[in-house]
Amino acid sequence: MTLEARILRVGDQIAKIAQRLPALGYPFQDPSAVFPGPEPGTEDAIERIEREIGELPLALKAFWRLVGSVNFMARHEVSAAREYPWDGCEYPDPLVVYPPSVAIFELDEFLGDREERMRCALPYLVPIAPDDVHKDNVSGGMWYNVSVPAVADDPPLNDERHRTTFVSYLELAVRWGGFPGLDRCPEHSWPLREILSGPAVEA
Repeated sequence: MTLEARILRVGDQIAKIAQRLPALGYPFQDPSAVFPGPEPGTEDAIERIEREIGELPLALKAFWRLVGSVNFMARHEVSAAREYPWDGCEYPDPLVVYPPSVAIFELDEFLGDREERMRCALPYLVPIAPDDVHKDNVSGGMWYNVSVPAVADDPPLNDERHRTTFVSYLELAVRWGGFPGLDRCPEHSWPLREILSGPAVEA
């Protein structure tokens, strides 16, 4: 299967999960950001990053162009109180992939202090998502990211514990209903069967 086909398939799976979760009682932090589709200005963002820094990974460009972004984070006050009807996993790592506007914000920050950052060996990295702890409103570590210039069509997802590639992480997240942190919580009560196989809910 081609890289583009894998991204289209995972995008379709994410869309179905995004439809099912609220019907099962999951409280999205920002419903408008859950699965909004490709962001306006995506091509301009890609062109600018590649002009300023270097080639972006093919997989990330394809995701931004074909799928867009995703944010399965829960409302913090509900998540902290564990008011949704599932437990047994402190940090479920809800799936997030930032839109390209976040990469542009980080680019502006980098270019504003480029000399000092390069002196300290802090190159530009494309932000992909908060780490699993930050997603639960707890101070954590470095955000998940990919390197630029691209090191592979499907690049390593840096600072994520599975030590896998960007697309493989998305596929792993889908296998866990959008919450790959569940793989370390064998006693969890999350309704994976319903999340993965329940009826698609029309938006």
